[in-house]
Parts: sequence; structure tokens; C-alpha cells
Amino acid sequence: MSADYSFESRWVVPASPDRCWREIERTVTGAGRAWWPGVRIERPARALTPGASVGLAVRAPLGYRLRCTLRITALDPGVRLDADSTGDLAGRGAIRLRRSDEGTEIGILWDVTVQRAWMRLLSPALRPVFAAAHATVMRMGERGLRRALERGSSGIRNPANPDR
Repeated sequence: MSADYSFESRWVVPASPDRCWREIERTVTGAGRAWWPGVRIERPARALTPGASVGLAVRAPLGYRLRCTLRITALDPGVRLDADSTGDLAGRGAIRLRRSDEGTEIGILWDVTVQRAWMRLLSPALRPVFAAAHATVMRMGERGLRRALERGSSGIRNPANPDR
């Protein structure tokens, strides 16, 4: 399937890949506090395993909402997660984690075709707007993950950094 949109985001966060993975896993399974503004897990996965599904809703900065179901297709805990997407966004996504000098580099790949009629119709004209909205949601995700890692999984603020 050719993708209408192909995005690649790169986050660098000051934590180990294992710690980042635990936050991602907590979010996908509904076991942790929501840390990604604009993204809501509507149907958490029971466990992070191939074949598991997670339903999510994304509120774009422009006010529209996208809903999709991700089905995990491949998994290497702490390293990678691949998923197929159905719903408003059909295609594939992937998360890759690797240790870096700054902590962890997280690569997020997203190759999707929009399914909503109005988006398909307006996509040629609004492609830059949709791309900018995606970039904003991704920046909010990186900042949210950084805050979650700083305060720890318990939600208690890090005394070494009380302003965050």
C-alpha cells in the first residue's frame, strides 16, 4: 500500500531505553498516567504482545480528532514495536529505541493513508497543515515523555528538579 503520509520523528530523552520502554508499555496497557497531550488511549492492550490491539484517539491542534486501532505485529521489548493501523489512519507505524550519548533515541515512523472523506478530499491543499499538526502532536509527546520520566512512574515529582 502506498502511504499518503510518511512521517519520521526522532526524540532524544535523558533516560535508559529500558526506562523509556516501561513508560511506553504503561501507556499502551493503560497501567500508567497519560503523558502524551492530545493522545488518549481509549482501549488499552491487555499486554504488550504481538497480536494485541490498542485503540487510541488523537486530538489535532486544529481541533479535529482521529481514531485508530493499532495491532502489534512485531515486538522486541526495549528495542522496537511495529503495528498496523486501521480506522481514520490506515497503514503502519513503528517505534525504535536505541541508547545514545544523551540517553535514548526514539524513532517513530508512521506511514498512513487518511480514511476520512473530508481529509482525503482536502489533503492535496491541506497537506502542509496536516504535516504541521502531526509535528506539533509529536513535539507534545516528546515533552510529555520527558516530564513523565522526570517525575517517575509513581507520578511523584523528582525532588532534584521540583519545577517539572
